[in-house]
Amino acid sequence: MRRWLVKAGTMVLGVSLRAKIIGLVVGLLLLLAGAAMFQAERSISPFLNQQLDTEAISTAKYIADRGPDYIYRGDLFQLYTLVRDIKNSNQNIRYIFLVDPLQNVLVDTFGNALPAGLLGVNRVNPSESDHIEVLSTEEGLIRDVAIPISGGKVGTVRIGMSEKGLVQAKAKMLSGLAVTTFAVLFVGIILAFILSRILATPYRRLIAATRVVSTGDLSYRVPAWPIKDEGSELTQAFNHMIHKMEQSAQEIEDLCTLRRGLTEKVMQVQEEERRHLARELHDETSQSLASLRLGLKYAEEAQNLEEIKMRLPEVRHVLDDAFDGIRRLVTELRPYVLDDGELGQAITHYAQEFQSRYSMEVDLTLDDVGFELTREVASSLYRIVQEVLTNVARHARATQVSIILNQHSGDISLTIEDDGVGFDVPQVLAERVGQRKYGLFGIQERVMVLGGSSQIESSPGQGTTIYVKIPGEAFKHGQNHGVISR
Repeated sequence: MRRWLVKAGTMVLGVSLRAKIIGLVVGLLLLLAGAAMFQAERSISPFLNQQLDTEAISTAKYIADRGPDYIYRGDLFQLYTLVRDIKNSNQNIRYIFLVDPLQNVLVDTFGNALPAGLLGVNRVNPSESDHIEVLSTEEGLIRDVAIPISGGKVGTVRIGMSEKGLVQAKAKMLSGLAVTTFAVLFVGIILAFILSRILATPYRRLIAATRVVSTGDLSYRVPAWPIKDEGSELTQAFNHMIHKMEQSAQEIEDLCTLRRGLTEKVMQVQEEERRHLARELHDETSQSLASLRLGLKYAEEAQNLEEIKMRLPEVRHVLDDAFDGIRRLVTELRPYVLDDGELGQAITHYAQEFQSRYSMEVDLTLDDVGFELTREVASSLYRIVQEVLTNVARHARATQVSIILNQHSGDISLTIEDDGVGFDVPQVLAERVGQRKYGLFGIQERVMVLGGSSQIESSPGQGTTIYVKIPGEAFKHGQNHGVISR
């Protein structure tokens, strides 16, 4: 129950400010109208009942004053004519009848006989001037008034006053009050609408301003509010905050520009060193090992060194492994196909080695990147693939990895997805900072240097997807960074 009440309260309070103001005014007016009608109904009913009783008593006394003459003469027809005319002249009178002291009916307006039980429901004592009983009938409430004739010596006059007229009069009065109430309510709604529009204008402007600012436009300012109230103060404070944000954003942009320049310089130096090391390993160490392998092969074929011949295949096998290891090291440091513009080939070769080494299925979708790549772009994309696959092998416990490299609207998009255990991105990033492990941050850093964007999506048990987007502007400076042509 409490939860439903909280939910209902949240929904009610979650409406707009204008709706709250209008609802408050309308609610107060309705409450006032309801209280007025309730009080009116309580006040009107006793008053009308009293008026009805007074009218019945007055009519009954009139009959009690005129009736004895007819009764003493035995002229019951004239007495009947009197009560009939009185009943017909007053629509509130439901019935009139007279009884003698022995409770014998002298005359009545029922036409036939009195309803069963009516005669004894209202008895007036000799000490009373009148007696009133309220009867509940099929026609509604009847106020039965009994007046003694000549102190009860001659008989009693009984008049039944119907409350139908009373109810109709009360309904008419309440309907008039309701019409007046709704007219006031309508005027109140109009005034509340105007007031709410005035009060909500500063807040609507602020909402529109936040939407503009959220798009990155910090030059927008909220128009000044002419009324000197809290809305004006809030507008001034908001504009001051945006001004400060604009200054801070410019300072951050300057720092980011400086940082990108320094990072790019460091990456260029690193890539030069790696390229030099890869060239040395490939040109010298590999050739030396190949020559050693050939010499051992000749020694193996000697006819008089049986024992040596038996051991030489094993030596050659070891050398083969060393040779493959060196080539793999060269590839990891700097795949030579990158210098030939074959980014897709480099990723394919590395994916094949990764799949063979970790027995993990790698699905490749590599589009033909149909424009020139700078060495920095090609190398950064390759290093990103390396870093992500390394993390997958170490942490993901995945069975399948998907790599998608494509071009769209002049930009390059790289998507790497695995079906591993996933992780809580904010928590893991915070832990990596504390542990001084910057693998994921290195990916973001490489992308930022190229002016691109990256996004990591993951949750426990749902795998991980990394999106990288490099804008086309990153490929327009090939003459400064070394162009890789196909």
